[in-house]
Amino acid sequence: MQALQLQGINQLVQVTVAIPIPKADEVLIRTRAATICTSDLHDLKSNAFGIKYPIIMGHEGAGEIVECGADVTELEPGTRVAAHPVVPCGRCVECLRGFEHLCANMGHLGIDRQGCFAEYFTQRADRLRVLPDTVSFEVGALLEPVCVCLEAIARAGDVKGKSVLIAGDGPFGNIIAQLANRSGASNVMVSGKTPFRLQQIPDVKILTEIPVNDVDIAILAVSSKEAVTDCVAALRPRGRLVIFSTIQEPVLIDLFSLHVKELEIVGACNDEDKLDESLAFLNAQSSALEKIVTHRIAFQDWKEAFHLAEEKHDQTLKVALTF
Repeated sequence: MQALQLQGINQLVQVTVAIPIPKADEVLIRTRAATICTSDLHDLKSNAFGIKYPIIMGHEGAGEIVECGADVTELEPGTRVAAHPVVPCGRCVECLRGFEHLCANMGHLGIDRQGCFAEYFTQRADRLRVLPDTVSFEVGALLEPVCVCLEAIARAGDVKGKSVLIAGDGPFGNIIAQLANRSGASNVMVSGKTPFRLQQIPDVKILTEIPVNDVDIAILAVSSKEAVTDCVAALRPRGRLVIFSTIQEPVLIDLFSLHVKELEIVGACNDEDKLDESLAFLNAQSSALEKIVTHRIAFQDWKEAFHLAEEKHDQTLKVALTF
């Protein structure tokens, strides 16, 4: 099969490799769509997650089951499925505490397991969900992105009746904004730098300047140190900042404001088993989510797809590789 293999920093290569064989608890999936994540672009430029090269990239994928492992009885070949990339071990201290999304021995497509930027990939059966016929494969590939956005909302606490600032106008900021509205926020505001992307976010107030002491909740959905400072300044007393996006370098925090305003800062990483909730959202909001996938590029044109995802924010949100 053909696959995109990461062989080092900025070394993404199309290779021919053997079709993987599913283990007893896994299924083999023929990839139909795989979306490019911002973290994929980060992985190309750095190696914050300690990827051991070479590895097939890609962790947002959907397709059709081709073969089931010996122990898989609840799924069958021909079934349309979406995959969640995280594979908790179920045995470590964090898993036993109920925090499988923070598993100490976590497996992850595209990091330590072969990913889905390939014609076929395998995944453990319990990390899959059956896609309704009404949901396209491209939207199905957003199963995990919606999961992690649901986690961001959960970490924000009860947003009903509250003002929510989302810093970041990319696909994750878009999804988080939709979820904040769905959760009953009274005022959802989004800040960003790209008019095209801001215009794609429904039912929000677009900010040209970040307010000060004005919001209950701020969610960082952009990898920007400056945005962290803006979010802290925007919070009113007893406000909460959710760190959703990756910030690799140290950030200065105004601890005096944190102290006198009794602010909270929490992280949101992966998700606490929100696959079923995400699937319901995909089904209910499929038409809105279709608009987030602005480009569908055939796999053989993957270089164009990555160029669009990296350089053309004035034209794109999510770019999908199609098979």
